[in-house]
Amino acid sequence: MKKLFKMNSSVTIDEFVTIRITGPYALLKLGPDYAAIRSGNHVIEATGEDLIVETLSEEVAVLSFELITSMSVKELKDGQDAYDS
Repeated sequence: MKKLFKMNSSVTIDEFVTIRITGPYALLKLGPDYAAIRSGNHVIEATGEDLIVETLSEEVAVLSFELITSMSVKELKDGQDAYDS
């Protein structure tokens, strides 16, 4: 199936419990209370209580926590890997 429109990435945080990513992304790490996702030149890392993966499809990810306790967004420089220091 051919895509009609190229989507840019969008990251939305709803009520400090849900992270919704629309557009191209890559799941880097996933655990019972944390997730790391690369979207474009950014890595979003979130930690919280009771992670529930609601959706993981080609261009949509919805991750819900009981409560997000920490979150960071890091910009990757040209050629930098997601976990370079």
